Amino acid sequence: MLTVILAVISLAAGYLIGSIMTAVKIAKAKSKDIREVGSGNAGSTNILRTFGWKWGLLCLFFDSLKGAVSVLIGMALGQIAIKLFPNTAFMPQFPTFLGCVAFFGALLGHLLPVFYQFRGGKSVAVALGGFLVLSPVQLLIALGIAIVLIAITRMVSVGSLVGTLITCVLVIIKNFGNIPLMVMSVVVLVIIVVAHLPNIQRIMEGRERRLGNIEWEAGQDDEGGKGDKGSGRKAG
Repeated sequence: MLTVILAVISLAAGYLIGSIMTAVKIAKAKSKDIREVGSGNAGSTNILRTFGWKWGLLCLFFDSLKGAVSVLIGMALGQIAIKLFPNTAFMPQFPTFLGCVAFFGALLGHLLPVFYQFRGGKSVAVALGGFLVLSPVQLLIALGIAIVLIAITRMVSVGSLVGTLITCVLVIIKNFGNIPLMVMSVVVLVIIVVAHLPNIQRIMEGRERRLGNIEWEAGQDDEGGKGDKGSGRKAG
């Protein structure tokens, strides 16, 4: 019963943290609704295209922080419970289990934020932050590969998808036997792939938007982003 209660608390905490949409707040500060400009996605890539690198990187940082903080809260709850209830037979890797539950909550919160009519982002940055805590070396290896792919293809979606796949495979290999972390890796991969199904279709059709020349701090034109006229508002 205690395990269930702590799992629910971790899930709820992660979800509420994930529901704090950095992209929406940045755009609102500039009198825009990020869900109505550019690709319409409330994530760091759309912020980057719309307002420039400065705001895109800031959004990426805070969205990643949501994943990291959620995992840390879950793991801390697990550690505290073990110390407070030493006679309770908790499951193996209990702190990691709660960290993964909170991680899952943060991903859901970012995808379906309760504070913003359940219209969120694709949770790649949240996944980045979560894995940075749970398996940092594997995450950094995959991140390096993802950055190279983005530089080559100029498509953030390609780097996000391949980077997530490599991260999850490496995490499973490194932590084989750690059931909570292995299961969470598969869950993250499924969530990211499903969130990117429209991108995958556009990649296959050769219609996926590519990164152009983006300023450090850009304005935002009537078409939802500089250099995107004629490409379609929902293409990114």
